[in-house]
Amino acid sequence: MELAFDHLVHFLRRPPIEAAEHMQTKGFHALAGGRHEAWGTCNSLIYFDLAYVEFLAVEYPQVAERSDNPLVRQLVKDAAVGEGMGQIALRTREITRWAEHFHERGMNVIGPLPGSRMRDDGTVIRWQMLFAEPPEERGRMPFLIQWEQSDDERRDDLTRRGVIASHPNGAHALTSVCVAAHDADEAAERWQRWFGLQAADAFVDEALNARCRTLPFFGGGVVLCQPLGEGLARDALLTRGEMPFVVRFAGRGQAMHHELYGGWYEW
Repeated sequence: MELAFDHLVHFLRRPPIEAAEHMQTKGFHALAGGRHEAWGTCNSLIYFDLAYVEFLAVEYPQVAERSDNPLVRQLVKDAAVGEGMGQIALRTREITRWAEHFHERGMNVIGPLPGSRMRDDGTVIRWQMLFAEPPEERGRMPFLIQWEQSDDERRDDLTRRGVIASHPNGAHALTSVCVAAHDADEAAERWQRWFGLQAADAFVDEALNARCRTLPFFGGGVVLCQPLGEGLARDALLTRGEMPFVVRFAGRGQAMHHELYGGWYEW
C-alpha cells in the first residue's frame, strides 16, 4: 500500500493568517485556508504541488476542547508546551486497508474520521483521517489522510484557485521534514513496524549536528535526527520531544534559514 507525504501541521496559539503574512515577507506564496467548524479550528497554508505546510490554531476553544479528533486534542494539549511543529500527515488512497493493517498489529485505531473545511468563498473540501496508537511505544505516529478528490483533481482545482502557485523566493519543492529522535535507528525500526518502510543508511547532518536516517516519500522525505551534541536537533528534543522541527525546501540562490513560532524553515 503506497503512501505519499501530504503535509506538516504547525501548531499555533495565534491566528494562522499571521503566520501566512509573515511567510509572505520571506517570499513564500502563503494564504488563508479556512475553518474546520466541527473542530473549532482554522488554518493557513503554503503549497508545493500537493505537499504543504498547514498552520493550525484553535479559533473556538469551547468547540475544540470537546473534539474527539486526535489531532485537535493534540493541538489543545500541546498549547501548554508552546507553538511548534506538531504532526505529519501521509496521503493514501487505501485508508480502509490501512485501518485493517493497524488493527492486525494490535494498535488502537481511530477512524477513518470524516473531515471538511469551508473555504472563504463558501465551497467545502472533504477528506478522511485515520489515527493509530501503537501500544507501549515511544514516538507519535503520523496520521493518514485520504482526500475526496483524486490527486489530479486536487492539483487542477488548487492551481485554478491560485493555491498552488510559484514562490517569489524561488523555493519550488518541499524536500524533507526533520523529526527529532532519541535514537535514529530505533525510530527507523518503529516506522518500519508501523508502515513497512525501510529507512536509508545513516548519515551525519552537520548543520543539525545529528545522526540521521531518511524515509523517502513522494512529495517529501521524513528525516529522523538523533542529536550528537549541541544544536537544533538537541534543542528540539529537549523542548518538544520526538516531534518535527525543521522543514527544508528546494530553491535557488543562497540558503536561507528562518525560525518561526517554534520551528525552522530552510530554503
